[in-house]
Amino acid sequence: MEKRIAQVISVVFYPLFVPTYAFAILLTMPAYFAALMPPNAKWMVLGLIFLTTCILPTLFIFAMIKSGMVTTTYLSKREDRTMPYIVSIIFFYLTYYLLKKLQISPVYYYFMIGATLLNILVMGINFFWKISSHMASIGALAGMMLGLSYFLGTFYFFLIALSLIMAGITGFARLKLQAHTPAQVYSGFLLGFFTILALFLYKT
Repeated sequence: MEKRIAQVISVVFYPLFVPTYAFAILLTMPAYFAALMPPNAKWMVLGLIFLTTCILPTLFIFAMIKSGMVTTTYLSKREDRTMPYIVSIIFFYLTYYLLKKLQISPVYYYFMIGATLLNILVMGINFFWKISSHMASIGALAGMMLGLSYFLGTFYFFLIALSLIMAGITGFARLKLQAHTPAQVYSGFLLGFFTILALFLYKT
């Protein structure tokens, strides 16, 4: 039963879903950058994020699996992760570029350029060690919330706490499935957290 729950958690917090979650939070926050955007524009931006950071990369990764470029469906082998990372990096940067062209608040594309950089770092580490990309993406979400607290001068306790709870259950899931060691889980979270936090602190 616990293993089944861990599998569901791993799917729900799959790294390619996290940008959509992040933007759903950003677009509904009680902050000026969300209030200034009309509802229709918010749906357009959220749809763009879901398409370019989740749907399209996932389709490319499935194509790689079908063609034999990737040998494991769940990317459990370190060697199978390089090409999916490259695909994610390309689409994440494309999303950053498109958001910047929309001339919306920099907050939105800060996260995407940070997510692009994070993917590059994770891919680089992956050549030598199988760091947890699940935890890196959740760590990025937590880092974004703390960075926004500094950026806006408001401490978003509930959202920070929620992101840490998400990190805890995701870490449990990855360990339960024996997908990673504790060191890979913790280091993944810390890498994601401090990469995005440092970006927000630098930009502000």
